[in-house]
Amino acid sequence: MRLPRAWWVVASAAASDWHWRDFFRDPAEEGRNWGGREWIRSPLSWARIREMRRGDIVVAYQAGEGVIGLARLASDGYPEVPGGPYDTFDLAPAPVLLLHEPIPLALIRQLPGARSHFEFLRLHHGTVFRITPEGLEALLRLIRALNPEQAADLDAFLRDYN
Repeated sequence: MRLPRAWWVVASAAASDWHWRDFFRDPAEEGRNWGGREWIRSPLSWARIREMRRGDIVVAYQAGEGVIGLARLASDGYPEVPGGPYDTFDLAPAPVLLLHEPIPLALIRQLPGARSHFEFLRLHHGTVFRITPEGLEALLRLIRALNPEQAADLDAFLRDYN
């Protein structure tokens, strides 16, 4: 199975009142026009958003907790305001996968070649980062190992856009 591209998207409850679980509890509401100037503060994030394409995987990383779920992009990344400096994207309300057991950053850092596969581990200014295909495969193995009861859900999530 060929995996789509993946993006590491950071949310920090310390920086705002928003938590990734807000999206997973009500993806139809929170999935529209997600992002914007309130949380995207880095030119790197703006550049990555312009690379995003409908169907790409979003790895939902909650600061202090780890990877808590997976979502899909409902649209390509786009300028929030035509000609403006802030870009954004839309999350699809389905399929989504909220993990029973978050994947701690400490485990991700231990993956072979982690720094080369997860841009987030090298660059700390921004909210949207690239993940290589090899990094995504390694992360999916960790998800399966820590959430074996969700294997069928993960397979369905991955199958929906292939």
